[in-house]
Amino acid sequence: MRPISSLSLFVGVCCSALLISGTQAGPPNLMNMFRSGTNVEAEADAEYVLTEEDGPWMILASTCVGEGSKARAHRLAFEIRRDLKLPAFIYREKFDFTHGPNTPASSGRRVRYANEYQYEAYAVLVGEYDRVENESIDRDLQTLKTARLPIFEDRDEIAKETSTATPVTTVRAITRKLLERKNDKTLGPMANAFVTRNPMLPEEYFDAPEIDSFVQQLNEDKDYNLLTCKGKYTVVVATFEGLGTIVDGHKEKEFVPSGKRLDKMAADAGKMVAELRKNGVEAYQFHDRTRSLVTIGSFPELGRSLPDGKFEYAPEIRRVMETYRAFNSQKARFVPERNGVAVHHAALIPFDVNPAPIAVPRASKRSLYSAALGR
Repeated sequence: MRPISSLSLFVGVCCSALLISGTQAGPPNLMNMFRSGTNVEAEADAEYVLTEEDGPWMILASTCVGEGSKARAHRLAFEIRRDLKLPAFIYREKFDFTHGPNTPASSGRRVRYANEYQYEAYAVLVGEYDRVENESIDRDLQTLKTARLPIFEDRDEIAKETSTATPVTTVRAITRKLLERKNDKTLGPMANAFVTRNPMLPEEYFDAPEIDSFVQQLNEDKDYNLLTCKGKYTVVVATFEGLGTIVDGHKEKEFVPSGKRLDKMAADAGKMVAELRKNGVEAYQFHDRTRSLVTIGSFPELGRSLPDGKFEYAPEIRRVMETYRAFNSQKARFVPERNGVAVHHAALIPFDVNPAPIAVPRASKRSLYSAALGR
């Protein structure tokens, strides 16, 4: 097994980046959660370490490995900020291929990597884009692909970059040769830049419901609808699914939820929210074409990454997830309609077994225009 196959963020898309064009730009956004303005700070001594508050969508401009990679990444981030006026951040990841995979081969023998490496890599990520369709992404991507910053003219830095043989430097050498063959004089050292997610955010962030004009109309006349929530994150505590039953796999795509059932679910979600609000709980409701949701809380942060690479939710979010779950033994009460099962409920409607945080959905003009045009 070769270590190159294990690189998720830095190498996994490097080769394919040559084949990926810029994302399709859309109309201006109705709401941008992250970009605060056009002024970009550029201080040579600043750290600019990536956090979950940056992004959530970004551009991977370059990856620094080898001798002095940390200092080189910080210099590149500074020059991008100073010369290109784009917000740039540093993300560190450590790779260790000296012990071999944890899973033995099918023969039962312990396998090891063909080449044993151990090194640190520093990615330089650019941008603070609220959506992958953000109108600025194409422009900024082109700026990075054609930029020629001073650091790339520094022969000492270039020599340090190639002083250590790693999968990153190997792939970079291959892609550099491919670019030379294309003989495109407009492309610069960051020609392989591509759009990616903020690696500090867990998958749950990107599960925010899609919003278009129809969905917005479904919610706008509801009390405490989730679209009015001011926070970035909330916790889904009750889910009312439109399908409800398992249908034949071949016919599932053709299945149309019952209108009466959807109305009933929306009414139940409204009852739960009203009951929770009456008890002083910050609850919201959300409805789309196939389901209704009840959420609790409005949080500015999702959590933090731990030294071992795992993600830990913020204490306030964990508290909601633990308190408002169906089988919370301290809160569970019998519900006659549920055959006498003791569950935690509101308005006699049980909470989900496993509440989960999501990003608060936001409407954009792109989604509204698409719906209006029947796309």
